Amino acid sequence: MSVRRYQKGDETQIQSLFTKTFNHERPLSEWEWKFKDNPKQEKPFILVYEENDQILGHISLWLTEAFFHGKRATIGLRVDTMVDPSARGKGIYRKLNEVLLEEAEAESVDFIYGFPAPKAKELFIRYTNATHMTDMPRWVSIQKPFSLLASRFSAFRLFKPLDKIVGLIKNKPSSDHRYHMKKISKCDQTFDDLANETRHLSEALIIRDAAYLNWRYLDHPTNYYELHALYKNEKLCGYAVTKEQKNSFRNGLLIDWLAVDEEAWNALLIEVVQILGESDMIQSWALPHTHAAKAMKAHGFVHKDSPMPLVGKEIAEGTTQMNDSNMWFITPGDVDSF
Repeated sequence: MSVRRYQKGDETQIQSLFTKTFNHERPLSEWEWKFKDNPKQEKPFILVYEENDQILGHISLWLTEAFFHGKRATIGLRVDTMVDPSARGKGIYRKLNEVLLEEAEAESVDFIYGFPAPKAKELFIRYTNATHMTDMPRWVSIQKPFSLLASRFSAFRLFKPLDKIVGLIKNKPSSDHRYHMKKISKCDQTFDDLANETRHLSEALIIRDAAYLNWRYLDHPTNYYELHALYKNEKLCGYAVTKEQKNSFRNGLLIDWLAVDEEAWNALLIEVVQILGESDMIQSWALPHTHAAKAMKAHGFVHKDSPMPLVGKEIAEGTTQMNDSNMWFITPGDVDSF
């Protein structure tokens, strides 16, 4: 019985364990994208618990770069923590977390964060002395109220045409500002410049450079995202990543966005509302102190709830203050599930 690092060929058992744990099959291409194609890490940061040649437990970090006080740091998003249902109660979860901290320190990871489910949050905090930083606020703008109601109550289908009137009232034209948007299929050096220009946006934020954005969104094998860039006089001033889910209603998601100043944040949101104009509802996350939250509040978004806990654990000396959510800029794109 032992915890060890990933070895080539483990992915077959890891994929089976994922299906057994989450009742969901994940394409191998998505696993490879997640753990092998990440440009910010040289090798998969995966730990497995093995017993009699069977992988019964798994924990991993999604490593990337961040700016801490404007300086580069290495952070890890804790992902895919799982224990075989038939092996629970053996202390596997605890052992995986203990070894994770040891391995993270050995590889000079500065900080670990995650968005665990309630029970996982409780255990993560208990076994690693992590900090429950906050619960991520979800902001919502209802674009088509009657379509939303009709998705739950069939009697409202007759009123769906009234959503056009609501749309005319809510959606401001893009001519309200001095910027223009362009859809991007591949990020270039200008996105590296934007990441550097916004390095002091918060005391802690993921470095959203071209390599990261291309991998995270534009090269994703199973999720389709749109990335639009905001320009003023041909200078890149921001970008927004969007996605639409179509279930019983059309759910527009503002997955990630970044801008150089308050004016650009507001212009960017106006454009996002246009891009997601056919959605019944637009959702995103934003911590209250950020430009993102202030822009959404100014444009009619409301704080609906805070469904996702944010938990942090300092690894490097001197990073304890990063357990304060007021230091961070976080978007849904900082989570692997979006």
